[in-house]
Amino acid sequence: MNRGLFMHGMIGKILRVNLSNSKTSTFSSEPYFEHYLGGRGIASRIYWEEVPPEVKPFDPENKLIFVNGPLVGTGAQAATIMAVVGKSPCAFPESYCYGFFAGYVGTELKKAGYDGIVVEGCASEPVYILIDDSKVEIRKASSMWGKSTYSTAEIIQKEHGESAKYITIGVSGEKKVRTSIALASYESTLSCGFAAVMGSKNLKAIVIKGSGTISVADPDKLKELTRYSYDISKRVHLAIPPQILHSGHGHLLEVVGKGNCFKCGSTCIRNVYRYGKRDDLVAMRRCQSMEYYLPWFYGKDDEPIETLFYEPVLANDYAIESFELENMVRWLYACHKAGCLTDKETGLPLSKIGTMEFLKKWLHSIAYREGFGDILAEGLVRAKEKVSSKCQALLSPLIAPIGRHDLAPSRAIVAHALIYPMEPRIHQPLIHQIGFVKGAWGLNRSQPSLSPVSTKVFHKIAKAFWGSEEAGDLSSYEGKSLAAIKIQNRVYLHDSLGLCNFTWPIDYSFNTPNHVGDPELEGKLYSAVTGLDAGKLGEYSKNIVNLQRAILVREGRKIPEADYPPEFNFIEPLGADPHGRPVTVPGSDEEVVIATGKVIDRNKFTNLLKEYYHLRGWNPETGLPYERL
Repeated sequence: MNRGLFMHGMIGKILRVNLSNSKTSTFSSEPYFEHYLGGRGIASRIYWEEVPPEVKPFDPENKLIFVNGPLVGTGAQAATIMAVVGKSPCAFPESYCYGFFAGYVGTELKKAGYDGIVVEGCASEPVYILIDDSKVEIRKASSMWGKSTYSTAEIIQKEHGESAKYITIGVSGEKKVRTSIALASYESTLSCGFAAVMGSKNLKAIVIKGSGTISVADPDKLKELTRYSYDISKRVHLAIPPQILHSGHGHLLEVVGKGNCFKCGSTCIRNVYRYGKRDDLVAMRRCQSMEYYLPWFYGKDDEPIETLFYEPVLANDYAIESFELENMVRWLYACHKAGCLTDKETGLPLSKIGTMEFLKKWLHSIAYREGFGDILAEGLVRAKEKVSSKCQALLSPLIAPIGRHDLAPSRAIVAHALIYPMEPRIHQPLIHQIGFVKGAWGLNRSQPSLSPVSTKVFHKIAKAFWGSEEAGDLSSYEGKSLAAIKIQNRVYLHDSLGLCNFTWPIDYSFNTPNHVGDPELEGKLYSAVTGLDAGKLGEYSKNIVNLQRAILVREGRKIPEADYPPEFNFIEPLGADPHGRPVTVPGSDEEVVIATGKVIDRNKFTNLLKEYYHLRGWNPETGLPYERL
């Protein structure tokens, strides 16, 4: 493929900003597109070429690589995802990693005339990057440095207008807190500690103003497919975060509107909520950040509703990753109850966990690295080395450097035993593929009128999306290597096309005759936007999977040891669900299997892993791709 300078869906160039010498330049994205598609694929290839394994996250030689996919900004449904790749200080050990922004910032970058940005070097003083179409400046950020994310956003929009889109870090990024996040326009966040990498480069923000358009090969076909996508995307709406719902507090939240990303009409977890039936507590919120700090979990049932309302705001403003915060506060509470951490040694009012007073002091101590907060700022997987053995023993084995293990447990969903370990982080879209359909199946079992996903439909979905009806028997080992590969390939494509996982794939539907979604729809959108044959998408996914594998091995991944799930999966039987009931999954035919009490069979998993290597075209003894990059 060589289409010269004109590319549908892609702009054709990537901006490079060197903060050390204040120089900017551009290079062509077309050679990368030909093999790695866009987004996560292209960003990972640039990382492979430009970030040697010996580079540390806070070295000037580390790079932050922001890249869009070809569908971003075209109007395709839920095509809003911009990938970010770099060496992560949050990963354990420090390594290659990836994260994503949704919202509007990726689209704005393409409208400004760039598929992506490579940020390298380190500025001698705090700066921000201003991209105003073809005009790129590195400006002083002294007025922003030391400010929180929301305060910085106010400064940006006062200076550059309300329409300007931005990415900014808070004090936690400046202080190189390993679990710090970056905040973008419309409440989009980026994890992996990449905000700390920005801080290490003295980069406070990136401001983007674009006025261009994005070329589409067949606009009429794209409109037709977008309408079709919207029509069949009606599914179970998971509006209330599960821990709030399952703990009997769902009545505190009411959905009164829809949050939005660029030209997206999909129903998802980004909603406008009214809290406690109060009109003065209405705002956009999303997903897990709404439930990392639930007062009633800590005996504070009488805590004012404002604490629940403001907890996501405070996490974003102090700019700390909320999965890490959820893991941390549970551990601090357990340590306090056990008497192995006290108010005096931590400088925190541990007896007031669950209150607004504790929340603010705790977040401040981490963001500013004050007192015990300096230890917590390293992240739990590193902080445990600096506390007593009694405190270490209270750390949950489910804690991960980025995210949390077992949100969709491998002991119940065998394919996840392959999927979880292959990544440098917990990547939620990978476990959402089966997890969301299983949730709809569970709802059908309890109240069939609320979901069309019966066990029979579940198996049809498995055949269409995961490779075989055997994959629909979640508890067996048959068909799971192929299912893991199908799921990984699809998610890697989504991450590289720029598709949001809360809409994609459309694997089941209220509005199709058999309630099975359309497994070819992403390819149809790709062809409408780019004018290219979707048949190459399989080659793209193979290239991107092999590329990530090569990067991780180059940086020290031990094979096959690292491809096994954590040890607790093999020795600790799966417990009950949040209601104390047995965990159930679809079995073969109409069978319902009780997964509670199960562990992963080590011998069966070893055989499953070898089959996975074989199907991937990897050396079955070493787990390495045969093909050279």
